[in-house]
Amino acid sequence: LFSVATIMAGMVQPVLGRAMDHFGGRVCIPAMQLSICLTLAAFSQWQRPEHRFLLRVEVVSVFFFLRMLSLGAGEIFPNACVQQWFRRRRGRAVGVVFTFQWLGNAIFGTMIAGIVAEYSWHTAAALGAFCNLMLAPVSALVLRRSPEACGLLPDGYATIPEDEEIALKEPNETVEPVQQTDVRKFWAHFVFTFFYAVMFGGCDFYMVEMVSEAAGKDVVSVSLHIFAPFALASSVSVPCVGELMDAYCSRKKWLPSALLGLAGFLTAAVTMWLPFVHNWFAAVLYAVVRGITSGIFQSLLSAGLCFAALGVGRQEIGRILGYNTLCTLVGTGVGPFFYGSCRDLLGTFRTSLWLSGIPPLLLGTFFAIQSMQIRSSNASVV
Repeated sequence: LFSVATIMAGMVQPVLGRAMDHFGGRVCIPAMQLSICLTLAAFSQWQRPEHRFLLRVEVVSVFFFLRMLSLGAGEIFPNACVQQWFRRRRGRAVGVVFTFQWLGNAIFGTMIAGIVAEYSWHTAAALGAFCNLMLAPVSALVLRRSPEACGLLPDGYATIPEDEEIALKEPNETVEPVQQTDVRKFWAHFVFTFFYAVMFGGCDFYMVEMVSEAAGKDVVSVSLHIFAPFALASSVSVPCVGELMDAYCSRKKWLPSALLGLAGFLTAAVTMWLPFVHNWFAAVLYAVVRGITSGIFQSLLSAGLCFAALGVGRQEIGRILGYNTLCTLVGTGVGPFFYGSCRDLLGTFRTSLWLSGIPPLLLGTFFAIQSMQIRSSNASVV
């Protein structure tokens, strides 16, 4: 049921991305918050029905809306806003957004867990609905569709210095595009997003069982030795990747492909290595390396820095991010089903982890070759 709801939520993401391009963040983000408010309010009143069919329908419906809004619109809309408001400092802005996201997950996740333990999940859902209801009018008042609506230019400039005018201009800014960017241009990026979500979505779902199978029961603490170092490494690596893109991407066009190649190799390595996590030190090392790959993935693909570097303008970044989020949610839904089915059939997670490490290894090789080709072509032009 979790997988079905997540995959269904993924199918809506391209539509949400187009809505962001058409209406802008001032309309879409408050609408998302009101929708989350209604969903959580309904969830807080949920009671288990007597009929099993109705139970399954209600579970799928609740997870559909929660996944569509929190992991879908909640990712697309803020990331598209960053792309529309920043150009030279996009990477830094992405780093700030994701750092606050990780801090929010750590702080509010702990608070929500305490509310559920002390009261109930009904109370936690009702409180979440109230918070989103309060945030919606604030977002409508504060947010603007674009910096031009405030009399500004991207990155907060009032006027563009002559020496920075070229650097601030996007490749397709001078002339409105006659037709939309063909999404097939990014097939390798979307495939990488899908397999990344399959692996880490499935691994997170079964992490306790996978670690117990590898290290034994109670040898490794999943929360302390894996999720905590992973969150810390991710919160550090995202700003680092963003600053790297800001500093060098305009001159080194091969940099995004090189970073994706590195992420592919590291993703394959940590996925195949998980069955050999036998102690706390190996678990922490696994978490740190995985956090580095998460920083690269979130900065380049989830936040769209790679797509912007490849010429996607701010007038259609929401659509591209929508397709990328589609791959994320479909992969997140497929992951638990894949690993769970392999465990039921083979009696172990090891084979499924090794098999799932092959696609990112191949994609890492593809992006590494692409990076070298871009670098050599640029060198020959110079």
